Amino acid sequence: MNFGSYLKKQRTQQDWTQPIAASKMGIEQSYLSKLETGKSYPSEDIFNNIVEVYDIDIVDMSTQIDSEELDKLREIKEVRCVVLKKQKSTKTFIRRWMIAGVVFLMLGGACFATAIIPKSTELHFYYRSEGVLLPGEVLTTFNIIVQPIDSLESTKAELKELLAKQKEMINRIEQNDITTKSFQGTNFVENVEKGKRYYQLYDSRELAYSSPLQWFLIPALMFLMGGVGCFRAGARWK
Repeated sequence: MNFGSYLKKQRTQQDWTQPIAASKMGIEQSYLSKLETGKSYPSEDIFNNIVEVYDIDIVDMSTQIDSEELDKLREIKEVRCVVLKKQKSTKTFIRRWMIAGVVFLMLGGACFATAIIPKSTELHFYYRSEGVLLPGEVLTTFNIIVQPIDSLESTKAELKELLAKQKEMINRIEQNDITTKSFQGTNFVENVEKGKRYYQLYDSRELAYSSPLQWFLIPALMFLMGGVGCFRAGARWK
């Protein structure tokens, strides 16, 4: 709203004609007409008369009149004070939005950096024990299962004994695998309730793990969007 329209609104609210209002202000009706049409702007003395006659609250007036119109009234002390105060308030408001935007962007950047931490890798070692070794048995006892049968070099009795031994060891198989992150050597022995187990390394693999902090992507997006929103709000308010 321009200043002229604001004056006309104040007059119509009082249900006064231009001549009556002009008379109360001590000015010519033609001059009031120019003020209401925006062809002229009042001096400080006439503005004070208008404020007194219409009982105008200058602060309220500043909220209804366009900023460009207020700039045309800056030569009037009361208006200038209100304008400067309003500008200061606006700058403070915008500054707060901008600071909030910077904080949100910093938090968003920190969360994003945390979320994209590279995958970690770990070397795993796999050991296997075929079964429990009884007291007195050698570590390679279970190897007899895979021992080849050569009928040309073995007697019938020896072959029969070997087959019986293989069958016995097959029945005793209780395979157990262990995965560890630390290297225990190519083999190691572990005591158990009925004897001991002989573990042999059969594989090693490097496994990659996703970062457990990937969920930080959600707050990262929220903070980044919030930061952009703060900057847009500040710019729009300006």
